[in-house]
Amino acid sequence: MMRARDLGGDATGASPRAAGGRARLAPRRRGEAAQALAEFALVLPIAVIVIFGLVDMARAMQSYVTLQEAARSAARYAVTGRIDCAGVATQNRDNCIKNEVTVRTNALNNHTSIATSFESWAYPAYADPATANSAGQPCDAVQITVSYDYKPMTPVFSRFIPQIAMSASERMLNEPFGPCASG
Repeated sequence: MMRARDLGGDATGASPRAAGGRARLAPRRRGEAAQALAEFALVLPIAVIVIFGLVDMARAMQSYVTLQEAARSAARYAVTGRIDCAGVATQNRDNCIKNEVTVRTNALNNHTSIATSFESWAYPAYADPATANSAGQPCDAVQITVSYDYKPMTPVFSRFIPQIAMSASERMLNEPFGPCASG
């Protein structure tokens, strides 16, 4: 046999709804509020660390993608053989390539620590060793490498990992902006 309390009522058979159709809340037992506060105090620091960890990971990924874009853009500029670029006092190919990296990485926090290096391999063999600090001649292969030290913003993570060394490279063939060297 079903009783009123089995359907949500109490022992007297009264409905759990007060006058006006609203459900009555059961009074809290003594100490439940303190227990909930203690549980929240235990969970909150872990939740905050996880959230800030996710933010730091997202910033690290954004920094790496920015480095990749800077290397790609500088390599695309390098293969043209151009020496005319805005914002550079001494107009030469090397400075223009480095300027392209600077323009692309300006939004990074520690952008003054970015290092740009390039090397080339001679046409037509493209054999090692590469020529360091050279963007190469027409038809040569050129590689641009951009390096950066990412620093986490969260004090907890920056204490254990003060910085993460990142680098991105892009290799392309120079356009024939002049006669290609014969091998």
